Amino acid sequence: MSADPNTQALPPAARSAKARELNEIAARSRFALQGCAHCGTIQYPPREVCVNCLSDALKWRDVSAEGKLLAVTTLHHSNEPYFQTRLPWRVGMVRLDCGPSAVVHVDPDCIPDGRVRVSLDLDASGQAVMTAHAITTAHAVRTTSLSSTPDDAS
Repeated sequence: MSADPNTQALPPAARSAKARELNEIAARSRFALQGCAHCGTIQYPPREVCVNCLSDALKWRDVSAEGKLLAVTTLHHSNEPYFQTRLPWRVGMVRLDCGPSAVVHVDPDCIPDGRVRVSLDLDASGQAVMTAHAITTAHAVRTTSLSSTPDDAS
């Protein structure tokens, strides 16, 4: 039996109970990951116990969303109907400054070894997804120049 062509394909929605907690974080426009109250390890993806010490004393902590794009690839094929209509699709691995690495969707302006800021958003099926956005020097310079007042402003 074929799928109804009038039905919109949604991203895959199967997630663990701990990953569903991440959906709530994303819905509040926060960037938070699990942190171990025992050893301090920040971890991703969400789990039942700490990857370092196996403690179950995990709390969601707001952490830095910045990191380095370690690798990027472009997908040209997918078995998921949602992604099939959106190919090519860039994905990559980001090493977050707070510790863990994550596989993320990658904006076109990101380059390998470049600095990125990762956003945590909800996709069309209401699931938390991470997307890397380039942090550019031009953006930093532009922000600084906008906050400065010109010498001839008097």
